[in-house]
Amino acid sequence: MKRRATLLILTLTLTVLAVGCAMSAPAPISMGGADERAAEFAAAPAPAPGEPAMEVEEVSVSAAQDVVSDRMIVRTANLALLVEDTEETLEDIERLATQLEGYISDLQTWRQNDQLAGIVTLRIPASSFDQARERIKELAIEVESENVSGQDVTEEYVDLEARLRNLEVAEEELLELLDSAQETHKDAESILAIYREITNVRQQIEQITGRMNYLENASSLATLTVNLTPEEIDEPVVEPGWEPLSRARDALRTLVNALKFLADVLIWVVLFFLPLAAILCLPLVLVWLIWYLWRRRKRRKKAE
Repeated sequence: MKRRATLLILTLTLTVLAVGCAMSAPAPISMGGADERAAEFAAAPAPAPGEPAMEVEEVSVSAAQDVVSDRMIVRTANLALLVEDTEETLEDIERLATQLEGYISDLQTWRQNDQLAGIVTLRIPASSFDQARERIKELAIEVESENVSGQDVTEEYVDLEARLRNLEVAEEELLELLDSAQETHKDAESILAIYREITNVRQQIEQITGRMNYLENASSLATLTVNLTPEEIDEPVVEPGWEPLSRARDALRTLVNALKFLADVLIWVVLFFLPLAAILCLPLVLVWLIWYLWRRRKRRKKAE
């Protein structure tokens, strides 16, 4: 009985590792597998009168056709617009997102030559992607650039579904094995080994589920990023808000600060640097005075 449990644990472990290795491999974007199955079904000979139809193949082709007709496309667009009034354009884009049952996911604004500029990102239903793009371009004076892209994630999503089913089956078998081991009072090491495998499988299931949810959200909601640049306005000869009296007060204040600085420098020189220089020069003065008196006495002796 212990040997059978060990073999079953080993088999499930190899299955989980195989599924995990498959998860790390990049999923292709094409639907080559479905197309090949459809081609094989089309090339198969028609059943003779009275023979039952190939229901399994018909179901497979039907499923492949459903996947092809309902592909998952992640659509994104980047627009650079020259606008007359950035603030008003942002309000129009926000109203447009609300009308199309979308929302603003990111908004950044700044001042550019005393004018407002910004970048806004909105998420809208994929079915309204083209409509939103055209209506946003109507708000601009000029469309400086436009970049539209789409990523087909259908095959990746289908592959994730298959991996998720395999992992869920492996998890059910591991849970049954854990119950059996607990009922038969297996040793703690075997139970812990089964529990570790269950934890590993559950972690992979959560990762796949999270990735599938992300793909569903990314394909159902398109992303539009709009860069808004204001139109340049000729600057007037006299700057708006210029106040001569205010400028005069600033000049006088600067003059007073300069005089205060000069007074501070004078105070430091008189009260600090001059006394310090006198203290430092006093030994030199004493040495010179002693040398001068000695030399004078020596000259007097020579004269006598």
